[in-house]
Amino acid sequence: MRALGVEAVAPLAAKIVDWGQLLEVVEAGLIAGVGISIAFSLLILGTVRAGEAQQQSRPLPMVGYGAIALIGLAICLGAVIFGVSTMLSK
Repeated sequence: MRALGVEAVAPLAAKIVDWGQLLEVVEAGLIAGVGISIAFSLLILGTVRAGEAQQQSRPLPMVGYGAIALIGLAICLGAVIFGVSTMLSK
């Protein structure tokens, strides 16, 4: 029995796989993965720095870092809500 070569498999894969949609899924996954990682990092950074600023009695940096933490939290919660609502609507 002869094994199928790349030449024989490529037309078959082109018929089965919608490469445009596959690329969209990979692109969305990368954007979401990097975006959520950055947002969660901002949440952690803002929380830690706001706590340090509070211990040092520096109210202005505390408010600024608290705002950064809240923005990161809002993005993370928004992404979770969007993901759950998307899964439940399918």
